[in-house]
Amino acid sequence: MFKIILPSKAVLSLTLMLVCLLPAPLRAQASIFDWGDNTSGQTSATPVETDYIHVTAGSFYSLALRTDGSIDLWGDVSPSLASDAPPGTGFTQLGAGVNHAIALHSDGSIVSWGSDTHFLTTDTPSGTDFTQVAADKLNSMALRSDGSIEAWGSDSHGQVSSAPTGTGYTHVACGTFHGLALRADGSIEAWGNDSVSQVSNAPVGTGYVQLAAGAYHSMALHSDGSIVTWGWIVDGLISDTPTGTGYTQISAGWSHAQALHTDGTIEAWGSNHFGSVSSTPTGAGFLETACGYRHSVALRAGNTGSAFCFGDGTGNACPCGADGNPGEGCANTSGVGGANLTASGDAYLTDETLQFDIVGVPGTRPGILLRAANQANGGLGVQLGDGLFCVFGSMARSQIQLTVGGATTYSDFKGSPFADWSYGAGVPINYQFWYRDNGNACSGIGFNFSNAWTVTWGL
Repeated sequence: MFKIILPSKAVLSLTLMLVCLLPAPLRAQASIFDWGDNTSGQTSATPVETDYIHVTAGSFYSLALRTDGSIDLWGDVSPSLASDAPPGTGFTQLGAGVNHAIALHSDGSIVSWGSDTHFLTTDTPSGTDFTQVAADKLNSMALRSDGSIEAWGSDSHGQVSSAPTGTGYTHVACGTFHGLALRADGSIEAWGNDSVSQVSNAPVGTGYVQLAAGAYHSMALHSDGSIVTWGWIVDGLISDTPTGTGYTQISAGWSHAQALHTDGTIEAWGSNHFGSVSSTPTGAGFLETACGYRHSVALRAGNTGSAFCFGDGTGNACPCGADGNPGEGCANTSGVGGANLTASGDAYLTDETLQFDIVGVPGTRPGILLRAANQANGGLGVQLGDGLFCVFGSMARSQIQLTVGGATTYSDFKGSPFADWSYGAGVPINYQFWYRDNGNACSGIGFNFSNAWTVTWGL
C-alpha cells in the first residue's frame, strides 16, 4: 500500500534544487534516519517503522520503499505527488526531483508522477525492460536492460538531446542540468551544462562502478573504493572529498555530498546549511544514504525486536480468563484493554534511539520495565498475579515511572539506571512491563503485566 506522511505544518515550496538518486546496493530491512533542513517536515515527519529497504530524497521531501515494495512519502509534497503516487507493492527503486518522482517496478516498468512540467510524466517511456531510474530538478532518466539510455524532460542544456545513444551502459545519474553514464568497462561519459567543468573534468580511465550528480558537481566511485569529485568548488565539495579507499556508495545533493564506508559509517562534506554535514549521524550499521536539497536521509539496519507471550490466546491463557484484546497482555482490572508493550528506533549500543512505549495501563499507575536473559516457560510465560510473567533469569529492573494517560515511555538506555544493565551485542534480551492494577477482584494481588518483547542489541 501507499502511505503519505504529512508534516505538521505547511511550508514554502522550492525554487532551486537538485537531487541525487542511487540504487540501493543492499536490501536489508532497516529503519530511517534523516537530518538537516526540517522546514517542511523532512525530518520531523519521518516514519518510525523498521521495514524499509531503500530511500531517496527530493527537494523538501523524501521517499522510501518498504520490504513489500510499497512507497511512503513525507515532508513537503505537492498535491499531485501525494495523490498520484502509485499504490500497491513490488517497486524496487525510486527517484526524486523537485515536484516529480519516478519508481521502477519489479516487472521492469516505470511509473512517473507529480508535476508534468516539461512532460516529466507524460513522456515517461513504456515497456518492461528497465533496470534503473534517476531523477533531477526537471529531468528523468532510465536505463534499459540492453544498456541503452532513455532521457526526458527539460532540454535547456542538452540534458536530453545529448544523452549518449547506443547500448552497453550500466548506470546513469542526473544532475540539475547535466547527466552522467557508466560504460560497461567502468569509464565515464558526461553531457549537458559544463559551466563549472562538471562535464569536461570527468575522470578518464576505467573501473568506476557508481555515479552521483548534484547541482553543479559530479562524483564517481571506483572499484577500489576510492572517490573522485569534480565540478563546483564551493564549500569544499572538491577539496574535502575523503581520500583513501573502502567506500561502497556515494550520494550528491545540491551543495553537499556523502559517502558510505564498508564499516557502515557515513562521511559527509560540502555545505553545512541546516546541519546537512555536521548533523550527520555517527556510528556504524548504515546501509544506504541519500542527499536532498538541504537534508539527507539514510537507512540503518537495526533490531527493534518482536513481541511474545500475549494473554489474548496467542500465548498462555490469562488467569481468571482475563484475556486482553488482540496484541495485548492480560486484561486490566476493569476487564477491558490490556497493557501493550512495543519498541521503536534502533537497538544500537552506541546510540540512544531505542524506545519502549507502554499503552493501555488503567489510570495513573506506577510501573517498572523488567529486563531478563530468558523467556519464561519457553516464551509462554507463567501465571502470576492476574497476568503472564514472560521474562525470566538474570532479572534487572528500571526505575519506577507513573503512567500518564495510561501510557509511559522508557528510553535513554545509556543513562542511569540502564547503564548498569550490562547489554551485550548479539545477545537476545527480553523486556516486560509490570504495573500496579489496584482493585483486582479476581486475585486481590493487585498487579499485572504487559506482553513481553525481545531485542537483540547491536554494536
